[in-house]
Amino acid sequence: MKKMNVDQRHYDYPIAENKYNSVPTLDNLPYDYFFNDDYNYLTIPEVQLLLTLSDSRISYSFSGLKKTTALHQHQLTKALKRLQSRDFLIKNENGTYELTDLGSEYTRQLFQELISKKAVSIHNNQYFSNWKRLKIIPPHEQEFLASYLQKKWFSRFRYLYRKEAEQSLELCWEDHNGNQIHMYINSEYIDIEYRSIKPSYSEMQLISNWISNEISNESNFEVDIEEEIQFNEIPYN
Repeated sequence: MKKMNVDQRHYDYPIAENKYNSVPTLDNLPYDYFFNDDYNYLTIPEVQLLLTLSDSRISYSFSGLKKTTALHQHQLTKALKRLQSRDFLIKNENGTYELTDLGSEYTRQLFQELISKKAVSIHNNQYFSNWKRLKIIPPHEQEFLASYLQKKWFSRFRYLYRKEAEQSLELCWEDHNGNQIHMYINSEYIDIEYRSIKPSYSEMQLISNWISNEISNESNFEVDIEEEIQFNEIPYN
């Protein structure tokens, strides 16, 4: 039997294209399932990374990948280097990671095979989605705003990733309880979504104040922040 690397003892991983924190888990995979003659073998940590980065529009920081995959720093570094050596992912100038076209195509095929073999199951948890809007006066380039805010940490929230959207740029943070902050940045406003197990007005106020202060205190920004509150509690699975 062809054997896998010892790194394959990790069996649970999240996926990037997760709708409201859906978490796939591996079920009934044979021990040598990921053997590949061209690559010698594909370890479970490498599979975790491919699926976490499966959306071609998303780019994760190192700390975001570490938090999302729960991999040890040494294992994460090793997996990233191996995937880079196979041209499956690239490291951007700002230190974030994303899939190449080759990596995206490989990951799509991998995920389809995992589904066909019933090796992936999805578990959903109930959260609440609270929203608030910050208007940017005067408007600024969304790339300018996003590049300034991304990768910053605040309070207990740690930066995870950036995602390209049709009308905006999405930035995501998460705390140790799995609560998430999503910022959808447009040139004229920033929509804040706070996905939490237990809705909290004070938490939303903390988040919006942090963003307002960060922008207002930056000398390169000559903007005023006008808050337009849209506080809604929307349960979802």
